[in-house]
Amino acid sequence: MEEILSCLELYFTKGLGNITIKKLIEKYGSASVVLEIDYQTLKTDFGESLAKVITERDKTLKDVALMEIEKSEKMNVKIVPLSSPDYPSLLKNIPDPPAVIYVKGNFPIPENTLSVVGSRRHSNYGTFIVNTIIRELAKNKVNIVSGLAVGIDSLAHKVALEEKSFTTAVLGSGLDIFYPPENRKLFESIVENGCVISEFPLGTKPSAYSFPQRNRVIAGLSYGVFVVEAPEKSGSLITANLANEYGRLVFTVPTNINNTYGKGNNILIKEGAIPITDFEDLKEYLPFLKSPLSGLDLYQLTSEEKDILMFLDTKRHYDEILQKFYNKYPDIDSILFNLQLKNLIQSDSMFYYRVV
Repeated sequence: MEEILSCLELYFTKGLGNITIKKLIEKYGSASVVLEIDYQTLKTDFGESLAKVITERDKTLKDVALMEIEKSEKMNVKIVPLSSPDYPSLLKNIPDPPAVIYVKGNFPIPENTLSVVGSRRHSNYGTFIVNTIIRELAKNKVNIVSGLAVGIDSLAHKVALEEKSFTTAVLGSGLDIFYPPENRKLFESIVENGCVISEFPLGTKPSAYSFPQRNRVIAGLSYGVFVVEAPEKSGSLITANLANEYGRLVFTVPTNINNTYGKGNNILIKEGAIPITDFEDLKEYLPFLKSPLSGLDLYQLTSEEKDILMFLDTKRHYDEILQKFYNKYPDIDSILFNLQLKNLIQSDSMFYYRVV
């Protein structure tokens, strides 16, 4: 409770953005500690300007944070601070993760995630891709992340629900604002079988500012982004570009060059996105679709190698591995290198995953 309160207080403080809050928490360990740090220490570590922002902050913000927690509890909404061990690790690794996320539904969020995005207006081809490739992902219990918008987003969520797979909807508004209103029933179904999340305080209405913010969370929450069908100018392409910046994978399907709804797909492929023509293609890139450990002579591995190999049951960032094992195994880099030499794990843009 205290950490949630402190993180909200930082979040509501003018002059503090998500990037800065992340740096403060990484430096001092928690939001609660940040608020207790004296001016001189803050000045030494982060400069005079930031030290003043924190130590001279509006003291009524604590009451505002308390009211936010009370409203959330009444709505059965969970507030997860950045410093929480349950905060999604992939999202935590982007440069500007939300200081807090509001969650309604099931939590923690499964980390075998793939974001599926596309435009509101789409062709029958887009519907076909969702009902074939995306449905196969759902059958394999992949957590389908999308934005609850009309069009491809809604189709992706519905397919996940039909296949009884977890699905995560990321909103560009507070969780008490149903947008678009016609998706209210879908919202409620996702809450029952997955979760709906937002970084925006309760009561926040959707805006031209909030949707790009929402898109970075969609990109950051997942191992990769699958663009089903998008025109040349589309928010889906923004999400794909963000994923690329974060070192995540970007997938799409080739489309007919006369398909105006999918012109963005071919642009992405020209820029380096991974072209997908069937579900089997994805198995090469998504570690959670690979077969689990079987028939491996574990007795030939050291105890350190076994520990780390078991931990890499899903794709994990180097920083996450370091955080978990460095105190136990200071020679973590050597262990990872040996596992790669033995062809048991692979790395991709600072992410490691096992291949057996």
